[in-house]
Amino acid sequence: METKVTKTDNTHLELEVEVDAEQWRGAQKKAFDKLAKDVEIKGFRKGKAPQNLVKEQISDSKVWNEAISSIINDLFVEAIKKEDVHPFASPDVMVTKCSNDELAMKFMVTTEPIIEIGPYKGLEVGKEEATVSDEEVEESLKKTQSENATLVIKEGKAELGDVVVIDAVGVLEGEEEPFEGGTVTNYELELGSQSFVPGFEEQLVGVEPDQHVDVAITFPEQYVENLAGKNAVFHTDVHEVKTKQLPELTDAFIEGLNHDGIKTVEQFREHTKQDLLQQKSNKLKSDYIGKVLDEIISHSSIDIPHEIIDQETDSMRESQEEQMAQSGFDLESYLQIVGQSEDEFMAQLRERATKNVTNFFILDKIGQIEDIVIEDADLEFEYAKMAEAYHMEIDQVREALASQVEQFRSQVRFTRIEDLLYREND
Repeated sequence: METKVTKTDNTHLELEVEVDAEQWRGAQKKAFDKLAKDVEIKGFRKGKAPQNLVKEQISDSKVWNEAISSIINDLFVEAIKKEDVHPFASPDVMVTKCSNDELAMKFMVTTEPIIEIGPYKGLEVGKEEATVSDEEVEESLKKTQSENATLVIKEGKAELGDVVVIDAVGVLEGEEEPFEGGTVTNYELELGSQSFVPGFEEQLVGVEPDQHVDVAITFPEQYVENLAGKNAVFHTDVHEVKTKQLPELTDAFIEGLNHDGIKTVEQFREHTKQDLLQQKSNKLKSDYIGKVLDEIISHSSIDIPHEIIDQETDSMRESQEEQMAQSGFDLESYLQIVGQSEDEFMAQLRERATKNVTNFFILDKIGQIEDIVIEDADLEFEYAKMAEAYHMEIDQVREALASQVEQFRSQVRFTRIEDLLYREND
């Protein structure tokens, strides 16, 4: 195989490949044999007809297309290894010569970004220390009590925070039949939870068991298309009103939560404080690293090929659409609710994708300069930490991560690069 590299700009090149005649003929033979298995000729069993008759049914172009498809990936991998080319996006391919005896192709390859990095140590960005107040601890303890509350029947009127058990049928103004998705039966609704359309829950404050109430609402302008801005009435029957009964904050309650080694209120209070402190520290560190990267980028020169940003944008869109689908929305419905056009949505995605990609390559460049490499021994250290944190055997951790070792290695590397930036700046 003969190859030739021509650089077209800083981040793109053309990789020309001329395939050895013997290799090309062999690929055509395999392609023909594969296609021949599906050829049907009257008087012969499928795949058993004489070759001369089969050839009449399979054109040269069909054989060439099948042969190229079967070898193109291997050709590309072999060519980039031979020329020491490191692609950063899927290449565009053009067949420049094709016959029974010859095959030549041209791969248009996107290469790594060009980065001239600015100062990344000694930057004064403003580092904050995390603190947790007694009030925040007590608020968290009350949340724990609320999460473990029991619901008991209430005889009086419903208040915010109570749960009402309702049947409701929604009908749009001027219509007689209920609209799709507007009916619930024996639904437990916590008043003030913002679970229903705005204005609905507030009108149930003060209701009592066995009461009927017509709840009139106007759907927001930014809502699904068939309901946006329309008036509706929910014919609502209240079956029960329940109130939350919080457990007392006692040692017995804390022990029942089954937190490892935590058996008293004071132990749980200290655990809660340390947990909140860790959460705040992590958030402050993440925000700080973001500011440091912004400062580095402002003093760096970065040329990122648009193909890399395109791929990240497409990946982010796919991920968001999957999340929408899990919530019962498609992109069109989501855009109607948030009041965005698809162009605006994609512009925001692309802006975020550009930032993500830029941060990635800046961190990677710093890792190269600082020679931050994660060896197998480093992974073992991380496995041991995870085993201790999750009360697992280290072999269980290894097994759990066996299929994604290289992703984990990369994650550890970038964490250590961020740790360096955190240490080396103020």
